[in-house]
Amino acid sequence: MRRALMLFVMLSAVTLIFVQMQILLAAAAVAVLCYLLLAWPQFTIGTWVPVLLSALALVVALWRGTEAEVLWQASDRMVFLAALIAMLGTLRSAAAMAPEVAQAGQFVTSQPASRRYLAMTFGGHLFGVLINFGGLALLLDIAKTSATGPARMDLPPGVQEARLKRMSLAVIRGFSMISLWSPFGFATNAILITIPGIAYTDFGPLGFAMTFIFIAIGWAFDRGEGRVFLGMRLPSQRPPPGSWISAAMLVGHVAALGMSVFLLHDLGEISFQQALIIAVPAYSAIWAIAVGRRVSGAAGGSLIRAGQISWRRLSDLGPEVGVFASAGFLPVTLLALIPAEDLRALILTLDLSPIALAVGLCVSVVGFGLIGVNPIVVSSVLGAIAAQLAVPGLSNAAIALAITGGWTAVIGLSPFITTLTIGSAILGRSPVRIGLIWNGPYCLVILIVWVVLLSSLMLGGVI
Repeated sequence: MRRALMLFVMLSAVTLIFVQMQILLAAAAVAVLCYLLLAWPQFTIGTWVPVLLSALALVVALWRGTEAEVLWQASDRMVFLAALIAMLGTLRSAAAMAPEVAQAGQFVTSQPASRRYLAMTFGGHLFGVLINFGGLALLLDIAKTSATGPARMDLPPGVQEARLKRMSLAVIRGFSMISLWSPFGFATNAILITIPGIAYTDFGPLGFAMTFIFIAIGWAFDRGEGRVFLGMRLPSQRPPPGSWISAAMLVGHVAALGMSVFLLHDLGEISFQQALIIAVPAYSAIWAIAVGRRVSGAAGGSLIRAGQISWRRLSDLGPEVGVFASAGFLPVTLLALIPAEDLRALILTLDLSPIALAVGLCVSVVGFGLIGVNPIVVSSVLGAIAAQLAVPGLSNAAIALAITGGWTAVIGLSPFITTLTIGSAILGRSPVRIGLIWNGPYCLVILIVWVVLLSSLMLGGVI
């Protein structure tokens, strides 16, 4: 039942791009609600908080007689984001059948110690851009086997634990940086949907450039921890012959998918998110067909199998759909309920500078994330409010950059975020240990660096 409901939502979202039908939107919104009612046993605290907030906002909106147009717009965003997270899962289905994915994973995890951190960080980043949490899980699983598997039983336990820590942090840090720039990432799409008039080029290129700075910071942390083992003459690894070709193929997939989204956006005269929700399943189908022809010569069978994998996964998306649907519904509803002019006057009365507001927004994303509120919800709500207030000196680009910086810092830090929940399940270590203890110092440093950068750009009038 859940699968059929979500499939209907996905098809409705695509249809609504080209045809505006309130009856179809209403049916799709009801389907999302029914899906969430059936999937509630899957919810975590990170899902319950935004879902309950959305329900409360709806009750208040109805009680206050909020205009129907507002609720229609909120429902439209709710349906679209619920469908988007499901559509992105089709890439994982195609990747699950592609031998180059596992081979690329072996390539990045089998590098010599001198290159391992950089390889695994880039690997975590690349896999995250292309297949999101599926890529994170795959690389962490390979990293655990490489660090503590049977082939490493001759190493002291302390060395095994240190290798596991360093390799897993490299993957998690690389994965977290997709929030800075990836056009397929949750952060980028939340910003583009939430902030009116914002363009990807207003914040994406700078975020991409900053990934290299953050990689250098992480590498410095890793080198500091690795000095302890320099004199131990530990056995080195070498990647399987030819595995670099698979890694290059994944880079090609990211580039090809990105170009297809941008071309569809420009030529089709549709929004970036609409282009994404169309291009991703189409590209996934083409990828599955290509894999089938290359591996078994049965393109049709490969496409059917990818469809079956995607179909099975639709019933397990409760937590993600709850968070994304709420991120679509809450900002629109709250903007109608909050007296924007009064709030703007209050902020001006407090005499807070635009820099203080931007830094406050950035830190708020981190703070709320640490108590279990997903960054997509915080960013969607606070970003929409900040843009609506139109405070002099606080540009949309500054709001977007404040969000991406805080988002990047917290998704590898908070024990409640899906990134660390997945990591904990695979690595057998608590999310508190992985996030706050292992990765805490790094997250604090990159947050400080980002705040300094943001403040400098605003002081210089660049944004």
